[in-house]
Amino acid sequence: MLQIVTKMYFRKGVPLHSTVHRRVLYTNRDFLWADLVDLPVGELAPSTGFEPVSTVTLSVTEHLEAENPDGERSGLVATGGTELIDALADVLSFGLNAVFSRDGDLVRRLVPDSLDESSRSSASKLFRLTFDPHRFVQDAELDEMRRFIAQLVALKRSHFEAAMRAIRRIVRATQRAVDDPTIAYVDLVAALESLSDGTSAPAPTWDRLDAPKRRLVDEALKDADAGVAERVRQAVIEAERLGARSRFVAFVTKNVSPEYFRTEATDAVLPVRGADLERALKLAYDVRSRNVHVLEDLPPEAWVLGDRADTVSPPGMGTMLSLEGLARLARHVVTSYVDRAPVEVDSTFNWRASLPGQVRMQVAPQYWIWYAEGFHHESASRYFSGFVGNLADTFAGRNEGVADIRAVLERIEQLLPGTADGLAKTLMVVIYALWHRALAPSDHRPRAPSVLAEHEHLLQRAEVPSFVAGLLSNQLPDWTDDQWHTLATDRRAQRSRRRHLELPAGFDAALQVMAAERLVEAGRTDEARTLARFAVEELPGNEPLMAWGAGLATGQASELDLRAMVLDLPPDAGRSDEAPHSAGAPAVPPDREAGEHPPGDQPSARPPVAGDEDHAGDIEAVGDGRNAGSEAESDDSQRASGEQHSADAQHV
Repeated sequence: MLQIVTKMYFRKGVPLHSTVHRRVLYTNRDFLWADLVDLPVGELAPSTGFEPVSTVTLSVTEHLEAENPDGERSGLVATGGTELIDALADVLSFGLNAVFSRDGDLVRRLVPDSLDESSRSSASKLFRLTFDPHRFVQDAELDEMRRFIAQLVALKRSHFEAAMRAIRRIVRATQRAVDDPTIAYVDLVAALESLSDGTSAPAPTWDRLDAPKRRLVDEALKDADAGVAERVRQAVIEAERLGARSRFVAFVTKNVSPEYFRTEATDAVLPVRGADLERALKLAYDVRSRNVHVLEDLPPEAWVLGDRADTVSPPGMGTMLSLEGLARLARHVVTSYVDRAPVEVDSTFNWRASLPGQVRMQVAPQYWIWYAEGFHHESASRYFSGFVGNLADTFAGRNEGVADIRAVLERIEQLLPGTADGLAKTLMVVIYALWHRALAPSDHRPRAPSVLAEHEHLLQRAEVPSFVAGLLSNQLPDWTDDQWHTLATDRRAQRSRRRHLELPAGFDAALQVMAAERLVEAGRTDEARTLARFAVEELPGNEPLMAWGAGLATGQASELDLRAMVLDLPPDAGRSDEAPHSAGAPAVPPDREAGEHPPGDQPSARPPVAGDEDHAGDIEAVGDGRNAGSEAESDDSQRASGEQHSADAQHV
């Protein structure tokens, strides 16, 4: 918000909503005069008086465009303002090495009542100046603060966001150090590490590699050919250069200016010496790693006996940055990062999506699967998942109608001739086939018989889309035992990957169940038990499925109501002889004007006809649309209708 309200990302000439947000901040800094303090973003109105904890009123004007990109008036006049105020409070705390917060109790706990050293708070004993009371803000500090804020908000968006995350983490670390010094130390390291992404570390020489690593490699290579040994050492050096710790050290040292060892160190206690800095940084990173991986605490010497010094020397560890030393270094490095980062307006930044108070949610399929213009080869998997879920929910009685996707079917007819055999084409054919198997003839496409006849071979392949089509229509192909086993195990492997065809959990469980039962009939009990375990793991906690799996493992498999399981219905609900709830009229998408997509005759779904009794008890219809989602793609590729329609995500 801090950058958005500067209007740098707004369109020229667009009217604006302007709202002033005011909050009282508690602080340990005093201002010489009670005059307003102008900042590049907002202004401060200091209170009068001279107290250990004083107050300032922070005012920030929030600007937002009053018109949407489509020219309609925007319904959003302003945000709550809290995120904006807190962001600026963090920047003030960081830039003035102090505490500015809306939480008065927090500030009073951190700031002592007087300047007497004996009355220092626990926090003020850890950090020099940060929480000391009665600190007047000098004019030079204000000028530097203004310069820093102006530079910060002008950064390219990605660098601004990175800097703000680091600033927020540093400020929170110092404020929480009393409660957990180790976590505060780790957070300070993490703040700097977060900015090191993309930093190229110089390759160390062999003699500067950590001694334990060097000894291990030298011992292993003592009998190796000299040429081989040298290549191995070079590979180890390159691996070390690419390591996270090396990037961290390289980034920090790159952003340490000469002033860090000069004017900025004038009042420091035991400031780190230049020759010790690299080693101290490696030690700080090791503290972070040992805490993250084995929960090892920060040595107490780093914070108990330091007397606010920059460095300490715990026995056996050498020179180490204290909490104060690491915090001072972090402020210097982040300031240097902000000064060096690129300044530009990022044309790809969508500021509306970054406003606070928004949650991205996946919308039910019926609100977007009808949109034909969003259907293409890359989106076929998402439309497939959405339609399967929509159709299954209709069979289960959770929907009053099947979404009218006849425009999508027409689009499929156009795409199929130019589409090579593969997953995308199979998914198109399955969508097309499911519609015509589930809907009455009056809702069929004129070309349906010829299209389905031409591509029938795709529906016979032992693949997941064909399985879904057969399962929903009780027209499963006659696959061999080996094909069932391969299909089930391959699907399990696909499910472990980030990018895979999304299906309701009941479908995956059904596949494993049906494949397991085929293998049991073939006497392949060990393989069947493995698939039974996979089935149970697809629907964790499903009692009928667990009972079936336990019975199969002992050779006494119980009967399983497969239809109820995949439809997420109560046990035995799937055994009703009555047909599923009729779908009725199509689910018309919201905001669709008459004539935009002529619906024609209203389609009504009918349940599939029960078929071959050998297919795991025959289910009339299966599925669970509530979990149907998109293939894991980028946000841009997941939108069926572009920004104006927000096909599968919305803000609430």
